[in-house]
Amino acid sequence: MPNFCPNCGKKLPIPSPNFCPNCGLDLRKEKSYVLSTEESTKEREVQRAIHELGEKLEECVEKILAAKGYKTKRRVRRVGLSGAHHEIDVLAQKGKVIKVVECKNWRAPVGKKVVEDLYAKLKDLDLKCDGIVASFAGFTEDARNFAEYYGIELWEPDYLKEELFAVSVGRAKEVEFGETIKVENALPLKISFMKAAEIKLQNKDKIAVSGKLSYHPYYVVSYSYYARFKDPTKTVHKFKDEGKVFIDALDGEVLNPPPVKDIVGFARKLKSIISKQKREESKRNKKFIEEIELGLSMRSNYNVKAGENYVVRIFEPSISRRSVAKSATNYIIEKNTRKIEYTPKNQEDELFPETKTITYIPKVKDINIKSVVLVYVPKWEVNYEAFGRTYVREMLAFSGTILEDNIRYCPKHIGLFKKETIAVCEVCGQALCSVHVFQCPICGKWLCEDDGIFCEDCKRIYCKEHPLLKCEICGQPLCDDCKLTCPICGKTYGHKHARTCDNCGKTVCENCATTTGLIRRKTLCKECQKS
Repeated sequence: MPNFCPNCGKKLPIPSPNFCPNCGLDLRKEKSYVLSTEESTKEREVQRAIHELGEKLEECVEKILAAKGYKTKRRVRRVGLSGAHHEIDVLAQKGKVIKVVECKNWRAPVGKKVVEDLYAKLKDLDLKCDGIVASFAGFTEDARNFAEYYGIELWEPDYLKEELFAVSVGRAKEVEFGETIKVENALPLKISFMKAAEIKLQNKDKIAVSGKLSYHPYYVVSYSYYARFKDPTKTVHKFKDEGKVFIDALDGEVLNPPPVKDIVGFARKLKSIISKQKREESKRNKKFIEEIELGLSMRSNYNVKAGENYVVRIFEPSISRRSVAKSATNYIIEKNTRKIEYTPKNQEDELFPETKTITYIPKVKDINIKSVVLVYVPKWEVNYEAFGRTYVREMLAFSGTILEDNIRYCPKHIGLFKKETIAVCEVCGQALCSVHVFQCPICGKWLCEDDGIFCEDCKRIYCKEHPLLKCEICGQPLCDDCKLTCPICGKTYGHKHARTCDNCGKTVCENCATTTGLIRRKTLCKECQKS
């Protein structure tokens, strides 16, 4: 016998009714109104996976990487160029690709300093690898900005859940090239793989591009709330609220920003400081909420075909509608809980009356769950593999909103002076701007400053495979275009060491010329000095 409506979660007044008296759902079409044994088992599996993420993050990250074909080690110690010892939480390798993962199992979102420390660690270790920070509590906006700018990959809570659920809980259907899968209640797929993966790098033909189109399920709970409450002075307070609660269908997490209560004075400032990290944590969720609201009325059923360079993956909901309604109700109660100030009647005539406070907590009966809608949000994850490095771009496939893109900006610039990348170094794989990556004049290969040889004279960079001449005066590299041969001593040298004889007009090296005079300076070559 059903006890609760599967749509609004409220208790049914009579056994086996045809319609829910609260939300109007036709219960005759529903096969079951209570959690079946299978549903209970699924939710227990989900809770176990979430507990693992919260308690054993390093193990979960290692499990995810191992499923992707990486060989992994945990708690690896290495000595950096500075002589300092560094510990790597998870070190993973597949072929030439190496990943260094920093795991932060914190309750609060990870800040910029953690990402900065990983960036500095990679520099000191001199590893040509991918840096990753994994956090099940999310990241602050500053951390995201720093990571995107300096090419550090962030594993957000939604990504960790998706990957772990696919590996452990088995809640994903995946199709590969040529296969088709049907999605229902999904936002339109407006951004193609080619559009999502588009880059303007000069040597993009040297970059291997692959991707994944994931359909992540969310519940949208529409509600209204109205209540009247009399404080001890019999004054009536009216409360009214309506809106939507957005819930992750994989683990039941509420995406809506944390409720901000009605508080005054110093307490408001204190609350603002304390809740700053919570607000920053919700900025990524805000983008998902905006995406869902934008396309909710356009959701439909359609077929998706996997492409040559990308797979399509759909996650099944792991949370029952009853659990969703309960989560939404709890959020609405928390959001609308109020502290009410009142002055006792026996204090009204006092010069300094005593003000008392009472907390009003909404009752479930005053909350009306209008509907619970399941919607799938498509998201692209594009991977760019370039000479042992991997870059990631995350993009919402309906609106084109970018969630992460660590191939876009050159990491060599600091602060607000951002410069977009133009090419990747074809030795180390770094994506750099026009100031820090150069094209070899001989073979056309793109090189960074560390992986090429500069001609001392023209400052052009050449591949180390092309041996340059050496200036016989200073010993620095010298290209064929810049070499000069002294007609007196026969040495090869660059233009900065050249001197022109004021008597015969010959160009000779600085060792074969002498300059005299303070006011009227005169340069003579050795031959003219003899004559």
